[in-house]
Amino acid sequence: MRNLIGSRLMGIVVVLLAAGPDLPATPLKAPKRVVDGKTVDLSPLFKWWTKHDGRRPLAAWVHVTGAVVGTNAWGWVVEAQIEKTDHPARQTGANPANADGPARILLREPPMQDKAQFEQLSVQLKALNAQHAALTGEESQARNRADALSREQRANPHSRVIAAEHRQVVQVENQARAGLKPIDLQIQDLKKKLAAYPNPDHYEVDCFALDTQRAYSGLPLYDHGQVYQ
Repeated sequence: MRNLIGSRLMGIVVVLLAAGPDLPATPLKAPKRVVDGKTVDLSPLFKWWTKHDGRRPLAAWVHVTGAVVGTNAWGWVVEAQIEKTDHPARQTGANPANADGPARILLREPPMQDKAQFEQLSVQLKALNAQHAALTGEESQARNRADALSREQRANPHSRVIAAEHRQVVQVENQARAGLKPIDLQIQDLKKKLAAYPNPDHYEVDCFALDTQRAYSGLPLYDHGQVYQ
């Protein structure tokens, strides 16, 4: 059992959280985009978004949130909540997505990297939860055995065999308990990162996208743009 615990602890040590720094629960990601071959800098909008001070810049770039409900050759189909801005189409109601409540839209050049990072965090959390459950079980099993051996020691105080096994089982219990501490910290860190997304249980879009004033297959077309590298 000691070797089993040791191998599990070695596995825990090499678990690395490659998700990067925490992301805020806002659309302030990737300020430079490329749309139709032209570079767009959303930095003024990002700056305004933090305080909402003064007139909102870049009214055609709206905040889009919602669940991905499908994909096609153009991008993601999103059941989206669309921010109302001073965009002319929003003032006249010309865009079908201007109505209150969710609207199904098509998001071109969707934020694939953001989704991939979310999925990576989710996979890491699932793996750590499994390790946590395994170590918790081993700790409980070792503790129960140690309690049973303690009772046997009281009945056989001079038994070296029982005493040796008791020391070994207590060591296993302590190792398992110690192994849980770094896992708890990593789980807490991952949950913090996942809390930065609109829904920590499954991926949802949270970005700025250009209202193109066009439609494809009957869906209003929004363009996230390619992230400028």
